[in-house]
This record gives sequence, structure tokens and C-alpha cells, in this order.
Amino acid sequence: MSNTDKPALQAAVLFIGFKRYEESKRVIEAIRAAKPPRFYFACDGARPDKEGEAEAVEMVRSLAKLVDWPCEFKTRFSGTNQSVRFGPPAAIDWFFEHEEEGIIMEDDCLPMPTWFHFAQELLAHYRDDERIWVIMGNNLMTEWENTNSDSYYYSAHGYGAYWGWASWRRNWKKYDLAMKDWPALRDSGLLDGHFLSNGERSEAYGLLESSWNGKIHSWDFQLDYGRWMHGMVNIIPTVNLIRNIGFGDASTHTGSDLDPRNKDDASEMSFPLVHPRFMVVDNRRDLAYFEKYIEPSRLRKFKNLVKSALPEDLDKAVTPFLGNLQRKLGLH
Repeated sequence: MSNTDKPALQAAVLFIGFKRYEESKRVIEAIRAAKPPRFYFACDGARPDKEGEAEAVEMVRSLAKLVDWPCEFKTRFSGTNQSVRFGPPAAIDWFFEHEEEGIIMEDDCLPMPTWFHFAQELLAHYRDDERIWVIMGNNLMTEWENTNSDSYYYSAHGYGAYWGWASWRRNWKKYDLAMKDWPALRDSGLLDGHFLSNGERSEAYGLLESSWNGKIHSWDFQLDYGRWMHGMVNIIPTVNLIRNIGFGDASTHTGSDLDPRNKDDASEMSFPLVHPRFMVVDNRRDLAYFEKYIEPSRLRKFKNLVKSALPEDLDKAVTPFLGNLQRKLGLH
């Protein structure tokens, strides 16, 4: 699709920022080039105990001046810090109070120009199809050899890497940050047959349990939980349409430049889109993705084994050392 062939963007876009000015500027400039007719800008408040954070947050909020195209522009600038667990869901709640469907971008998700049109076309194509949970922008499995000309595929697995996505209000209403039904689902055994390996089952249960009890202080594994709860699938493009530019020490969940997910392979989508002939999940690709990017490394398995054998006080003392070693080696 050339610049002259692009239809006008009709979909609304939400941008969620916090304190990363340079990354936020790059993402907002990409949104600015797409010119959505309705643009929502959410930014969490600074933590009072973090020196210099208030100034960094204000710098991010100053990027509102880049919104110079004709659009309906709304801001949600929190007066307090809602945290990485509560802030993004609150922003998405706000977005879907106003919109039936739309595109969600965070400050570390740099999109290719065709991402917006890919998302818009599929939001319309699947508007009445309640089998689809979200439309993803990122694809970490670009090394997978495609055997057809399809523009995207269906996935029932994948964990937490929602780096630019689009969905509908009807699905967001099913999102449950507190995961109140997780104990019942966990104990029912109904999920066991869903997983493609014992390793995936063990890891998925651990991630969801830690998200439910608050040990993982985040919000996005709950999206995976919602998809499983309702028996739905994600759409993933066959090319990577989002480059994560947030890897590094300032990140909460992508803290190492050596993380294998830190890939600079984003490229443009070709149009017209080729829709899959069959709506069947590609389990082979999902399993390959899990084994390459999600399955715990040997070091992490060793770390968990050591921690499980230690008294609680000693565990707390050893955990930072093992975590730093893990991060430096880029293992997860």
C-alpha cells in the first residue's frame, strides 16, 4: 500500500504514556502521521517518592502539542500514580466508555504505518464475529516459514506481549483485572487440555496464579486469562508491525537489552489483505513460539528450585542476586 493509496483512518486510537519522553514522542509522531479522527491520550501520575519523576511525566504530557491534525482530542492525565497494574486498565476503561472499538498503543510500542490500516480493516471484518479476542500488532515469530499467502493467522496461546493491539468494547467488558473466577477455573481442570505441552501448562498456571495473587504486578496476563475464559483467539499478522523500543533498565517488564524478544524486524503489511481460508489455530507455530520465547531457561528453573528450598527470610535475601544475574544474561 503506497501513501497515495491509503484510505483515511477512521478508527480511534488510545495512547498510554507515563515518563518515557523520547519513546512517547516517537510513538505519538507515528500516530500523528496516521491522523486518527479521534485520539485519546492517557498518562499516569508520578510517584511522590521518585525523584525527578514528576518532571519526566510533565514532559510526556507536553507532547499533547504534537496533536495538530483535525481530530477529536481527549486527555486523561491522572493526578496520582495508579501503577502499572491499575493505570493501563483504567485508561482502557476510559477509552471504551467513548468508543465501540479502537486501537491501543503504549509508549514503548512503535508501529509501522500500515499497522493502523491493518487493525482498522480487521476491526471491521470481525466486528460481528465473537470468536476473536484481540487483533495483535506484534509478531515475534517472523522466522516461521509461511506456507501460504495469508496476511495473518489465529493464535490461542502467547503470553502478555500486547505491544499494540485493537479490539472491541464488547470484549473489554469481559476483562477482569482481579481474576475473581481464576481459582474455580484453575481447580476445575478444564484448562489442562488446552495446553500444547506440560511445560506450557506449568508456565501458564504459574503466570496466572501470580497475576491473581499480586506477585506479578501487571495487567496484561489478565488479557490472556480473559481469552481462555471465553474460548476465543487472537489475530497475529504474518509480519511484525510493532517494534518494542522499551527494552532496558527503565522498563518494568522488558528490562534487558539481551531479551530474545528484543528484535528489530518490523516491516510493512501488504495490501489487499489475504484472509485465511480456515479459522483454525496454528498450534505448531504457537508451540514453537512458547518454546523459543516463553519457556523458562535453565537458569530460571534452577533459580525457582533454589528459592523453593530456602526459608522465607533467606529467600528474600537471595532473590535480588538471582534476579540481577538472570537479567544480565538476558534470560527469563
